[in-house]
Amino acid sequence: MSVTTETERRPETGVSSDLAHVDPRAPRFGQALTTLGLGGAVLLDRPVLLFATAAVMAAAVVSGWRLDVYAALWRTLALPVVGPPAEPEPAAPHRFARVLGATGAILATALVLAGFSLAGYLVAGAVAALAGFAAVTGICVGCRMYRQVAYFRRLNVV
Repeated sequence: MSVTTETERRPETGVSSDLAHVDPRAPRFGQALTTLGLGGAVLLDRPVLLFATAAVMAAAVVSGWRLDVYAALWRTLALPVVGPPAEPEPAAPHRFARVLGATGAILATALVLAGFSLAGYLVAGAVAALAGFAAVTGICVGCRMYRQVAYFRRLNVV
């Protein structure tokens, strides 16, 4: 994936055409959906919600963000209502956070399938809580972790 300095926009939607940038509101939308899926699984004791949310998150990561249900929903449902973003931002921190969330959701799924439902739901609850916190406040813990890792990479520590 190449990183471009200028973001081309499709005139009809205002959506960035490169994968290096993202509408800053889109990750919060995805975080809200993650919270609903994983939180609903925990609160309602419905493993199918956990499995579905983990599958959606894993598909986006594994496909290199080409099969991203959250992004498709954002483009088709929310973007026509809220309009194009004022300024796109780098996607890398959000993607790093999404990989962490997908990893947590997959771990929770594995634990539930292995018969450790309480442990699985605790992991799912933690991911849901972090996603909900980010959706409500805009403070993304995974994004902050990405920035810390990038800082240490620049220092050649990692």
